[in-house]
Amino acid sequence: MSRITTDIKYSFKETFRDRMNIFWMFVFPIVLFLLFGYIFGGQSGSITLYYQDNDGSQMSNSFIQALNSTGALELKDGSGMNLEQMLKDGKVSAYLEIPKGFGHDILTTGSGGLPSADLPIYYDKSKSTSMAAVSVVQQVANGFNMKMAGAKNIINVNPTEAASSGMNYFDFLLPGILAITIMSAATNMAVGTIARLRSSGVFRKLSTTPLSSKEWIAARITTWTVLVILSLAVAVFLAWLVFNIHPNINLISLLLIVLGTALFAGFGIVVANFVKNEESAMNAVGVITFPLMFVSGTLIPVENMPWFLQYLAKISPLTYLSEGLRSSMITGNTGDACINLLIVAVLGIILFGLGVATFSWKED
Repeated sequence: MSRITTDIKYSFKETFRDRMNIFWMFVFPIVLFLLFGYIFGGQSGSITLYYQDNDGSQMSNSFIQALNSTGALELKDGSGMNLEQMLKDGKVSAYLEIPKGFGHDILTTGSGGLPSADLPIYYDKSKSTSMAAVSVVQQVANGFNMKMAGAKNIINVNPTEAASSGMNYFDFLLPGILAITIMSAATNMAVGTIARLRSSGVFRKLSTTPLSSKEWIAARITTWTVLVILSLAVAVFLAWLVFNIHPNINLISLLLIVLGTALFAGFGIVVANFVKNEESAMNAVGVITFPLMFVSGTLIPVENMPWFLQYLAKISPLTYLSEGLRSSMITGNTGDACINLLIVAVLGIILFGLGVATFSWKED
């Protein structure tokens, strides 16, 4: 036991002396979370719509107020701006131009005069939010038409929010980032440590000491698990501080973290056992783990991916780790969390067992 404790102390010192270890464990998850959070999560807010009210009538003001009351648009007065040029330059996605005489035309139309009142809206079809803005304006205009015509609603659509997790993109993203962190940290630490100690001849020296290879792995997996938990704690603290996310840390999520670390550490040990060169081993791990980051439902939902990638997601162990963390920490679906925990546990036993069984420094 004392030999394991001694190696744990040494491995902690070794880890924190390496700046790359610090980056991958504590900085990389933060960068990843902020990067993808703002790229994809930032689209969940209201849509900005510029407008120019060239009529200035009570009717045009009522229409603008109706648009504002939807809550779907962030209206900005574009009076004095060259909105046409801004649209061409890609600085705005859509703008509304209320023509002069808008209010008069509506009132005249109501008395049987002019056929209609035109309301031009210009949009950039390359911007995904522009069509949503057009749709909102169209719905408000339809409401005005119904009111002015004195029509009654025959068909009423009653949208009802179903019971759901209420999960936004940041809630979805956090477990995925945690799963990626577990995979990257555990795999890279296992491969990097074994390849480096082997190439530097440390294993040959250790083989002459009372410390066995199994005791060395027990010490290292303990160290790696503690380091992964510390890394995840930093990411969770950031999520709470910046994005006000309150993940539920429970027994299932902790077991997923521990078993996920063992799973990917075992994978790293297997790779390091068969690829002796340090650089080649790190490259081999990168070739496998990098695609898993994007096809395992960590950054985007699996159901939103092309069908062939969904098949890859089903065989990726990162998928089950990510889904398990999401179910246990965010949605509270204990049944799904337990199923994913079981899958991660089975894969972890297989890979970690295989890594331990094939590891022997006396042969190096």
